[in-house]
Amino acid sequence: MPSNNPFRAMKPILSAEKLFSIAHDEAMKRSVKGTSENVPLIRRARKKEATRIELLSKALRNRLFQIVEEFPNIGSDEVIDYYVEILDMSFGVDKVRKTLGSFSGSADVIWKIKREYLGDVWHAKTVIEAKHLRRTAYGRMKSVIRKLDDRLKFIEDIRAKMRNMPAFDMEQPTICIAGYPNVGKSSLVNAVTAAAPEIGVYPFTTKEVIVGHFNIPVFAGSDAVKPITEIPCQIVDTPGLLDRSLEERNEIELRAVAALKTLATAIIFILDYTQNSELNQQINLLKGIKKNFVGIPILIICGKKDLLSEEQKEKLMEYWTLNIPQNEFILVSMNDQGEIVQLIQNFYKKNHQEIAKRLKEL
Repeated sequence: MPSNNPFRAMKPILSAEKLFSIAHDEAMKRSVKGTSENVPLIRRARKKEATRIELLSKALRNRLFQIVEEFPNIGSDEVIDYYVEILDMSFGVDKVRKTLGSFSGSADVIWKIKREYLGDVWHAKTVIEAKHLRRTAYGRMKSVIRKLDDRLKFIEDIRAKMRNMPAFDMEQPTICIAGYPNVGKSSLVNAVTAAAPEIGVYPFTTKEVIVGHFNIPVFAGSDAVKPITEIPCQIVDTPGLLDRSLEERNEIELRAVAALKTLATAIIFILDYTQNSELNQQINLLKGIKKNFVGIPILIICGKKDLLSEEQKEKLMEYWTLNIPQNEFILVSMNDQGEIVQLIQNFYKKNHQEIAKRLKEL
């Protein structure tokens, strides 16, 4: 699926008062046109008021149906699993579906009101009676719309917040960066991203989500100087995770878990030795990720090399050998762009088959 955020295509959702007011004004203006002066007054009055009821009904129903039609189809490929996870986490997918369904139901109620009053208007005996019937029909339709006000605001809240999320291309491999807070995840993303990364700010949290794009060169052989092609990839900075159970995680952490579950074709886990008091917790977090995401290639690195003394580096290597013996000891500086880029390219080359398999599964 090409890069896209379907919530960006939604038009702003009006309040109930505004929605009715606009539809009302349209109906009152349009109904004046085409009313002939060559027919009896009562017939003209019946036609004018019946037309106004018809037009308001149509305008209101069209606006309600438009909201339902413009809202991305949650059960389709249009909305990737990550968006569904965030939508459910923040708003409740069942609640969203029920709310949208209530708009369709209210449109049906408005249609019934129209049908009920049209017959009465066409049998009105006086101009005043025809106008009274139209006003009564308008009042009932307005009452239906007013009852939707909280639901309209709810959908607008979703639109306003979800549209700020970054777009993802599910046809591209995606490397998600994981680890404790402040271990250097954003620095790594910035180091490998050629262009400015897309930053999606969640208005309902203080956390930003950063999506970078970069290319992995493919060479014909080990002696080749120029690549024969390049594979476009995405790299995602996920919110920081702490070593705790799923039930204890806050909403920001759950977004990180959702990204790993629905986006990651590979994971880079960053260990930060400068957070010395939390090293064991970081290792426990790593073990949890490896346990829960079996089959996804994981590159484990220790960042902030430039902040460590030689003595600290030696202690770190001992700690690494003791706790992560099956993995190569990799110590990098987040400011060394060339080193990081080469590291990720080698990691991708070594695990390209597993990454391709994971991409097909997503």
